[in-house]
Formats: sequence, structure tokens, C-alpha cells
Amino acid sequence: MLKLSKKVDYALIALMHLAQQDAGASSAREVATIYGMPQDLLAKVLQKLTRSGLVVSRQGVKGGYSLARPAEAITVARVIEVVEGRPSLTQCLTDLGACEQFDTCNIKSPLQRLNDEVLLMLSRTTIARMCDDDHASFAGERTNVAAADDVHLPVIQD
Repeated sequence: MLKLSKKVDYALIALMHLAQQDAGASSAREVATIYGMPQDLLAKVLQKLTRSGLVVSRQGVKGGYSLARPAEAITVARVIEVVEGRPSLTQCLTDLGACEQFDTCNIKSPLQRLNDEVLLMLSRTTIARMCDDDHASFAGERTNVAAADDVHLPVIQD
């Protein structure tokens, strides 16, 4: 199961916040306070995003963090890669190597195809798209999912 870490969650929340700012910068303290995050951890995440070139940091009275590129050019896949490394469904599909059953495994090829599909979706999903209030357009872009497939998606409730 692909599960995003808290660091990735915080990175995505911060990037969405920065994308919604009109040419202004936000401090780590401001973002942490608004969203109830630990400021020290958020600051470390923002430093990684800065080193990767996704965010810029400015010192001074009007300083803080802002996006280094348009929100349309920042993908979820890139954010995950910067914060945690290349995303994968199983350990055998990571840079860490194969498991003991790799040579006899009968699911590695199907899992590789599934992993590739997930990575493709993550690479097509941008911060701008996540900020978009039109959730119908997001759901409408899913392809190859027929009703007969009996796909059950989780329901997120507030």
C-alpha cells in the first residue's frame, strides 16, 4: 500500500498554501500555525524543497518561502521524490533492491505495471491541480475505470 508520510503531507500542504498566495511569501511559522503542524519539522521539509529548487527562501521583513516555479510545473511525484525518495508500492521496486523471493516471484511484473500507473498518475497531478476547486474535473479525467470493474474508492469525510 502506498502511504504518504507526514513529511510528504506537510510538503504538499505547504506547497498548496504557497500556490494560493498572491506573489507573497509565507514563513514556516505562519504555515505551521495555520495548519497545525510542528514548525521544526515543516522547516526541515521546506529546506529540502528549497534545495531541490521547488521553493525559494528570502530573508528579511517580507521574507519567507514562495514557489520557485509555477504550481502547474510542480508534480506530486516530484514532491514525494524530493522529500522521501522515489515512490513505490513494494520494496522490490525501489533502489534498495530485490527481496529473497525476487527470482521466483510471480507478482513482480504485475506490480511493476501497477507501480508505473501510480507513478504516472502522480506525475500528472500538479500542485495547481490539487488547488483547483473543481473536483469534478479531477474525477472526470480518470480513464480505463469501468463501473463493471467494481472499484471501491475510499470516502474521505470531514
